[in-house]
Amino acid sequence: MSYPNQERIFKVLDKIKSGKIKATQLIDKSASPIDKMKFNICQAILLFKREHNFSNLELAQILGVGPSVVSRILHCQISKFKVDSLLGHYFSLIVSSKNKNLIKKFNNELSEFLKNLVA
Repeated sequence: MSYPNQERIFKVLDKIKSGKIKATQLIDKSASPIDKMKFNICQAILLFKREHNFSNLELAQILGVGPSVVSRILHCQISKFKVDSLLGHYFSLIVSSKNKNLIKKFNNELSEFLKNLVA
């Protein structure tokens, strides 16, 4: 994959400023553990979408939500979600893959995160 040239970058920035397209929201290093988790879940959903070549509409159908919710997830608008709803969406994707290793990995990562949160 090649990097866009300067002209393309400025066109995209203009579209973001005008509201024609949404930019992915980022978090800073001082974000709370919950916000970091929500951001990471959104990133994991985006990665899953890319790895499985899902369109936004296909992703919406799997998750049982509308396209606007998918857009918010993919643009990491974490303030719009509670961590449990994002976890539910991510788990739905993993279950839809029917990959037992992914399901086991998800459960282990969640358990580890919760242990660290309590500690």
